[in-house]
Amino acid sequence: MSATVLRVRELTVQRGKRILCEALSFDVQPSDCWVIIGQNGAGKSTLLLTLAGLLPSARDNIEGNINYSEKPLSSLSALERARYRAFLASQQSDAFSATVFDAVLAGRHPHLARNLWQWESADDVAATEAALMSLKLEALTTRDVRTLSAGERQRVALAATLAQAPSLYLLDEPASHLDPAQQIEALDTVLAHARQQRAAVVMALHELHLATRYADHVILLGNKNTRAQTGTAAEMLTAENLSTLFGANMATLEGNGLKSFVPDRSQASGIGNQRSEQTQGG
Repeated sequence: MSATVLRVRELTVQRGKRILCEALSFDVQPSDCWVIIGQNGAGKSTLLLTLAGLLPSARDNIEGNINYSEKPLSSLSALERARYRAFLASQQSDAFSATVFDAVLAGRHPHLARNLWQWESADDVAATEAALMSLKLEALTTRDVRTLSAGERQRVALAATLAQAPSLYLLDEPASHLDPAQQIEALDTVLAHARQQRAAVVMALHELHLATRYADHVILLGNKNTRAQTGTAAEMLTAENLSTLFGANMATLEGNGLKSFVPDRSQASGIGNQRSEQTQGG
């Protein structure tokens, strides 16, 4: 594997009249964990879709360069992209019936040797079983995914990304619908698996306690008044930076080796008004 899993240079993404990010550059190395943080509507999901190559440049006015392991993303076929990166959407939608086992097995489809109509091999089945075990889903393997709770469905989606065995995980709100203990358990599993394979993770999170727990590097995706900032977690995750980002005074909470940020109590009642003013006309 190349030393750089993902290289982004001078990336500008514009949707309509809104510039979601401008001249954004960063490098993601093997075993890195990058976390994207920003207000609702700042463009976190759009940025991840762009990095995954799932938004057409002509429609969304995308400029700049994105490389997977030194290869331009634009030069790769859909199959080549799927073999290199896994993308987890923020919402799971199941139009058709499928068992949990088959939903996770689908993560192996990019690796079928000849074509997408080939039967999966014993290795594909073994990878699926290992992913199910990692997320503690063995008891659900025969269940229809449409009968699952939102949290169970989220763990199935995470298991499918593990089965895909990518070099780059692009995860949009991977902890959504999970209770606090499951959030830690699931993200611990994904990060350990990625680092074992020397893969990298880029994920969007709302939960600041998870960002401080897992991030090596951070992208603060600004509102219309600020440009995106990148840096180490120690540099980016400060009360001052987050206060500017969210338009509210943020207080630091620390204890037992853990750290997070919450709106200062004296500012909480004014957050809605501040955010409304920031987003008017956006």
